[in-house]
Order: sequence, then C-alpha cells, then structure tokens
Amino acid sequence: MVFMEVSFSAKRIAPSATLAINELISTIRESGEQVYHMGFGESPFPVHKRVRKALCENSWRQRYLPTQGILELREQIAKFYKSMFEMQYAPDQIVVGPGSKPLMFAALTALEGPIFLPAPSWVSYQHMGRFLSRDVHHIVTNSSNSYRLEPEQLETALREHSQNNEQKVLVLNYPCNPTGHTFSSQELKEITDVARDFNVVVVSDEIYALTHFRDQEHHSIAKFYPEGTLITSGLSKDRSLGGYRLGTLLLPPDEKQLLRSIIAVGSEIWSSVSAPIQYAGIEAYRTDTNLVNYMRDCAVVHELVTRYVYQRIHEMGVSCPYPQGGFYLFPDWNSQRISLEKKGVSTSSDLAKHLLKNWHLASLPGSEFGMPPNDLSLRLATVDYDGRSALNHFLKKRKSALKDPDGFVIQIAPSVVEGCNQLEQFTAQLG
Repeated sequence: MVFMEVSFSAKRIAPSATLAINELISTIRESGEQVYHMGFGESPFPVHKRVRKALCENSWRQRYLPTQGILELREQIAKFYKSMFEMQYAPDQIVVGPGSKPLMFAALTALEGPIFLPAPSWVSYQHMGRFLSRDVHHIVTNSSNSYRLEPEQLETALREHSQNNEQKVLVLNYPCNPTGHTFSSQELKEITDVARDFNVVVVSDEIYALTHFRDQEHHSIAKFYPEGTLITSGLSKDRSLGGYRLGTLLLPPDEKQLLRSIIAVGSEIWSSVSAPIQYAGIEAYRTDTNLVNYMRDCAVVHELVTRYVYQRIHEMGVSCPYPQGGFYLFPDWNSQRISLEKKGVSTSSDLAKHLLKNWHLASLPGSEFGMPPNDLSLRLATVDYDGRSALNHFLKKRKSALKDPDGFVIQIAPSVVEGCNQLEQFTAQLG
C-alpha cells in the first residue's frame, strides 16, 4: 500500500471557512432540516439581462486568451474606473483573473515581505500568506472604533514585527468583510502616511466598493498612495456574479517587473479566464447602460436588510459595529461571557457551534477572521433571501420600502427575520 505524504504548506491550510459553511448548510437543508443561513455571503440578485445576453452571444468562443486578459476588457475596466471612481488606469496596468482571490494570491506571491492584516479581516488572506511560508501578523483592532485600522496601531505593529528598511505588505478590505465598516478619506490619508514612512505596499481589496450604503462614499487608498497600492476587485459582489469568476487587479504605474511576475504566476496556474466570461465582462463593466442603476438598487436592498439586522442586534443589547456597506455584521457576546461559559461556550468557535446545534442558526466564528479564539464574536451574513423577488418588489414599491424598511425586510426576507428572532431568544435566555 502506498502512503502519500502531504506537503508542509498544504497541511497548514484548511478549507475556506466561508465555502465550507455554505456546503454544510446546503447538505443540512437537503435533509429537510431548517437552518437560518447567516454563514455565507453571496449576493443573491439575478444576472443582469445585458450580461446574460452577452454571455450567450459569446458562448461559441473556445480559444485560450492572453493571461493578462483581452485588451477590449481591460480597456473597458479602465473606462469603468474613470467613470465610477475618477481614477486613471491604463489597460497595461490591469490584470484579469478567475476571481479576485487568485489575483490576490498572485500578488502576494510576487510581492516580497511580511504580511500585515487588520483583525478581523477576510478568512483567506492569512491562509494565502501561510501557504506562501510568509510571516503573517494580525493587528487586532477595537470594536469601539468599528474595528477600523488606526495609523498608530499600524505603526506599532510595523515597528514590532519588521525591519524598517524591508518591504512590508498590508492588506486592507473595505467596505469590510466581516465588519461592514469603511474608511473616510482622512483616515486613508493617515494610513498612507505610515505606509510611506515604513516602505509598505498596500493590497487594497475593494470588491465591495460599490455596495456602500447611501450615506457613505467609497474612497480608494490608491488616490492618496498611487505608487504603493494594488487594487483587487471583481464582479461577484456589486453585480452578483460570484459564479462567473472574473476578478481584476490594478497595479501602480511603471511596475513592469511586478506585472510580469504576476502574469507569470497566472500563466502557470489559471492560463486565462474563460473566453465567454471575458467577453460578457465587457458588458458587465459598461457604465452607459442601466447596469449602474441595477448595482445601486441592489446596494440599497443590501442596506435595508443589513441595517434591519443591525437594529435587531442592537436592541438585544449586543455589541455590534454600525454597517456602512456590504452585507455582513460582526457582533460579539463578550459581555455575556460568564453566562456562556456555564453553557460550555468559551470561544467564538464554541459559540457558532452552539447556535447551529441549538438554535438552527449558521454563522462563522470571529477566530476565522483573525480574532483571538476567546473573543466571542461572530460574522453574520444578511443575504438569505430570494434576490430576484426582493429586487422586483423594491423596484415596484421603492417609496414604501424606503419609508418602511422594516416592513419591506419582513416581507422579502423571512429567513433573515427568523434568524434575528433566534438570536434574540438565544441572547435573552443568557440573562
């Protein structure tokens, strides 16, 4: 019998927690058991008809395409960033990949230096760094400031864990998965000052940029730090096209060696993005059609549902940052620690398991996002509803939905509402 040894790097990597919880809940639901799914964040809205039409019309394309992405798509992405964000990128500064995740991995592979992550932050960043055998340092942030990275915290971590003259990599994500916070332009300028002083390259994951809520604006740190920022994004969140697997990476100007290295990584891993998807992507990046209105309408529905859940959690007396974008919340039950310990719950993983087993509520523990295990935090997603029906209802009754958001959410997202009811009963019995 042959026993195959697994590499050290592979042993250090667990399956993605977000994908794992989604597969688990699908299995549970298939067995007929009720679960309120707040564990996985996938934008639920239907594919825009123009994008669907473009995909069908290009389904005949079967040839390999350039690893960097076809020029027509990269040109359209450049136009999109100029129109939507007033940012100038040449097509040669853009790389297209099969989702933002492999592009992030390729960028981290190409960039030298230890990796710094605000905690909490998205689950895959830390695993990518460890798979690459890189030093990964979490900067634990404060719930009192909605877990935003503060310049003083960044500087302290850089001084403690790196040499001043070596390159470092900071990964930012905002609006943030898992907290829903974003950054003001002033906050980004202050982070930029530290990054310049300490030779930090910023990889800014801005895939939720256009899911910001109506009382917010998105500011890219690349506006203030163009020479030191890479931006990752894609179609999965604001255009609800997660399964299309089309992501973008925007590089600083004149970084030809970095561009060559990232394309080389891509050529050895994914070769090129699917040809029909790239041509459909041209349509998905247009700004002269009603697609922009579609994205904005979807963002408003995300806002109404997510802030409904926030308000319910707030009324339970549970600590939770106020969401500014995306479709996630990051509450914690640290003030109920004594009561929870009596139930055998002393870590966030215990808490998530307890809620799934006893309250049929799926969530993810804060420890998956870089928080200390004993921090009793959870990541909750707010998208467990029929997106097509919800969007149609919103478009037909926009005024009433905005006037009575609670009534709107109760009507279009009953599973989300019942998930809140379960959380409320769970919290109330803690005393």
